Amino acid sequence: MPKTIGITGGIGSGKSIVSKIVQLMGYPVYSSDQRAKEIMHENPTVIAGLKELFGEEAYLNSKLNRPYIANQIFQDDSKRTAMNQLVHPAVREDFQNWVKKQKSPLLFQESALLFETGNYKSFDAVILVSAPEEIRMQRVKERDQLTDEQVRSRFNAQMPEEEKMKLTKHLIHNDGNQLLVPQILNLLKEI
Repeated sequence: MPKTIGITGGIGSGKSIVSKIVQLMGYPVYSSDQRAKEIMHENPTVIAGLKELFGEEAYLNSKLNRPYIANQIFQDDSKRTAMNQLVHPAVREDFQNWVKKQKSPLLFQESALLFETGNYKSFDAVILVSAPEEIRMQRVKERDQLTDEQVRSRFNAQMPEEEKMKLTKHLIHNDGNQLLVPQILNLLKEI
């Protein structure tokens, strides 16, 4: 049975870059965010649930209306919770099916909300990617073309980093001052 390791962190922390490095080291990485997007386009149950929750405008020309949904979920916690209760179980099931097809002794899942959902408990280890808030703010603003207020609402939708740090001993500092590869190699030895 392979070990499963979660890679998580707040928005803009650098989860994706750490995941890419792990992949380049030869380990399979399941991207929850990418698969969730695909599932929201291909899973009829999820599609029907999203249309019920957000209305027909949740999809435009059979494509997920991401800006519309993002606006809804970051202004209404109950809609975000309802969407997560619809999408997360489908992603968890998809991940379990993916695990069965892998041959590596270490398997990784990149997911922004491992701690928030409680799903972190199902992993053998969880790596938290950490970066100072001002660096995260700048990364997200540049990447997603968002205002400070929009980025702040996304920060507020996630568990504070201090709380996450209490739930794992495996930490990668992505502050631009410490090299990522040596940190990842050290963590892989520990795990």
